[in-house]
Order: sequence, then C-alpha cells, then structure tokens
Amino acid sequence: MRLLSISALILVSSISISLPATAQNAGNNEQICTETDCTKELRKLMRLARAGSGDAAAIVAMSYATGDGLEQNTSQALRYLRQGVRQRNPMSVYLMSDWLRNGFVIEQDIAEADRLLEQAISLNYAPAQYSKAVTLLQTEDPTQIEQAVVLLEQASEQKLATSMLLLGQLKQHGIGTEKDLVAAAELFKRLVLTGQTQAKPYLAEVSAELAASNEHAELVKDLQQVENIEVIRVTGQQIQMNNMLAGLVKRLNSSGLYDSRSVGSRIRGVSCEQSGSNCASIKPDSSSSSINQVLSGGQ
Repeated sequence: MRLLSISALILVSSISISLPATAQNAGNNEQICTETDCTKELRKLMRLARAGSGDAAAIVAMSYATGDGLEQNTSQALRYLRQGVRQRNPMSVYLMSDWLRNGFVIEQDIAEADRLLEQAISLNYAPAQYSKAVTLLQTEDPTQIEQAVVLLEQASEQKLATSMLLLGQLKQHGIGTEKDLVAAAELFKRLVLTGQTQAKPYLAEVSAELAASNEHAELVKDLQQVENIEVIRVTGQQIQMNNMLAGLVKRLNSSGLYDSRSVGSRIRGVSCEQSGSNCASIKPDSSSSSINQVLSGGQ
C-alpha cells in the first residue's frame, strides 16, 4: 500500500539536510575553523590545490566563500573552485553547480547549473546523483521516477546517507520500484549502525511489518537488536572536523599525485575513513554552504 506521497518521502528524507547554499544563510551555519585549529591544514590544502588537487580546491573555495578558516574573499573562492571545475573534479563541479543554482558567490545561472550537475553525475559523484534523483521524483512521472531510483541506487552504493534513507523508503512502500522490505531494512540498518538516528523509526516500521508475516524471524530478531543499539559518537565537532581536514591533507599528500607536475585528482572526495559494510558517506550534499557541511554532508 502506498502510505506516503513521493513529496512527503523527499521532505522527510531531507529533514537532516541543512540550509541551501545561499549568500543570505551561509553565515548562519556553524563555523568550525579558528586561527588555531585548522588554518594550518587549509594552508596545506591551498598548496595541494595549486599542485592540482580538485578536492583541495573545493574545500579552500568554500573556506574563502564563507570566511571559515580563511578571510572571506569571494574572488578567491571562485578562482579556486573554477580551477577544480577545469580539472573536472567531481566535488568542484558539483559545488559550482550548487552555487550557480542558488546564486551563492556567483550570479545565478540555472542552465549552467543544470549542465554542471549532469557533468557531476557523469563523473559518478553521489551527491549529484542524489540531487538529480530528488528533482526527478518531484515530477511524479513514472518514467522519471524509475530513473531517479537508478540514481539513488548508484549513490547508495557509494554509501551516501541521504540516498540510502530515501531509497529505503521507496523500497519500503514500493514507490518507483518493487516493494522490498528486506532491502529497505538493510539500508535502514546500515544507517542506524553509523549513527543516522533519523533512520530508526523506519527500521522499526519495516521490522514490525516483517514480523507480521512470520517469514523472516531471524532477520527481525537481528533488526530488533539493532534498534536497541546506542551508537556512541565522539563529541567535539571542531575536533572531529579538524581531524577530517588533517586526514584529507594526509591522504592527498600520500597519494603522490600532487607534486609540481600534477594536473588533476583521482580522489573522489572525503569518503569513509574505514570503508566497510556499515559505513555512510560524508561527502557534501546539495546544501553544503560551509566547510562543516562539505565534510559532513550536512549530517
């Protein structure tokens, strides 16, 4: 039974996503850098950006755009982001699309934003796939919805939490795809185990529905155990984000790709530190308007 409209599913799945990247609200986002906690890492990222890292260019651009860690400078923000776009770096291409769509730092240009979004999708960038999927779902056109499900599946394979949550709900209710409670349960389970608490109510719903059929007793038992798990996270957002910046610097340096002869990046953003079956991506989503959100995906 179709319990929720597509629009309602999108709204619920977007609750944890922060404000759009507009000049008006960018200053409202919590900044995570101070002169002592991440300026050093940002300076290293600037050098890596000049040496060819598009990921570093995107982070530096956001720092300049929001004044988080570096003195706000929109011309420098655009310079670094355009550099990443020229290198066809997925994160940079997607952020430029987002800025153009929202008129953030640069004049709004929807046509160019759409073109860059498609480019980011072609580069297999999960946040772009999710953003396009949401747009297609909102049309409520069956053929478009099928395409949206494919994009959500691609993004979920890369462990993007927002895509996993929305795809799970579509599978739970059989919207745009066959109803598959087992697959939905697996998506919600993985999210809950990584601390995505917004997935808990959906895990409980699916668990209850599976329990009513008496066909998945072992699975239901496992799901109920997951429901009761309290995921403990290290507190201190600034410490966490600073460590993530330092980790990004370390990975880019250790790749050996970014010396004076480097021309581009093969690294696709800031992914799970320890990739595994129970892991959710921390790539930026369609609402990234601070370094915090770029690193955490607005979660």
